[in-house]
Amino acid sequence: MPALPDRKTVERAATWYVQFQHQPPSHAERQAWQDWLDSDPAHQAAWHQIEQLQRHLGALPQDLSRRALGTGQHRRQVLKLLMLLGGAGSVGWSLQDHGTLASAWADYKTAVGQRRFIDLADGSRIHLNTETAIDVSFDAHRRLIRLLSGEILVQTGKLKDTRPFLVETGDGRIEALGTRFTVRQLSNRTRVGVLEDRVRVSPDGTLGSAGILKAGEQADFNGQGMGFIQSYAASQAAWVNGQLIVLDAPLGDVIEELSRYRPGVLHCQEKARQLRVSGTLRLNATDAVLANLQASLPIQVRYYTRYWVSITRAD
Repeated sequence: MPALPDRKTVERAATWYVQFQHQPPSHAERQAWQDWLDSDPAHQAAWHQIEQLQRHLGALPQDLSRRALGTGQHRRQVLKLLMLLGGAGSVGWSLQDHGTLASAWADYKTAVGQRRFIDLADGSRIHLNTETAIDVSFDAHRRLIRLLSGEILVQTGKLKDTRPFLVETGDGRIEALGTRFTVRQLSNRTRVGVLEDRVRVSPDGTLGSAGILKAGEQADFNGQGMGFIQSYAASQAAWVNGQLIVLDAPLGDVIEELSRYRPGVLHCQEKARQLRVSGTLRLNATDAVLANLQASLPIQVRYYTRYWVSITRAD
């Protein structure tokens, strides 16, 4: 088992990460990072914790990265946040407050890039997307899925089970009304998209604030309520078949989505983010996808390591 990283090691890993979010590394920086990573298993464990945090909370916003690399006070604030969320020992996560560590004890889960489905006793099927964890709790009164992290597609059973079918996240509950729908846990909200029939969304877990979403609709919600209803296409759930279908989408958005399916850092230069992409991309072959993007767009894909890839504009 890898050594548990101490506070100093986590701080160093967070410093590397904040720096590399700002810009691709020079050769000397890349070599220094690789030497540090290879010198101690605890370094690799600390880096993995920061990667886990990035995947669950998303990449650091640009303004936050710039401030982290600027004054010492702002830098310390950002590093403190990373350490509190990704650190070990006394600064580790509470299982009651953070679903990420709780996911280690989930009933069903997937690793980065993995997808699977499970069939439940009531005839329902749950598809788990990349890095997803759920608990299943069926009793005499209800059928409950707790989404701890990631994204699922739910297809409720046809066995005429009268118990309510609920999906619970950190932001509230969704009740299935004989339907197919997706639920994705984001850093500060939950996203629901409906493929068939309807769902009832209760942002605070009570019916008093519930809203209805119909087939072809999606919305985000958190404890404060549900956001605007938007259109939802079946292609948005193509990950079930190992595909990412995009139509005239910004390259930056495509790269962010691809990064969910591969470990490590996948960085896209700001100048390249607005290039447009259309096509059907294979989620189980992200290296091939990157090669095809490089062949069809004015970009250069650089592999600094297996887990560190940078996309820059070539023109």
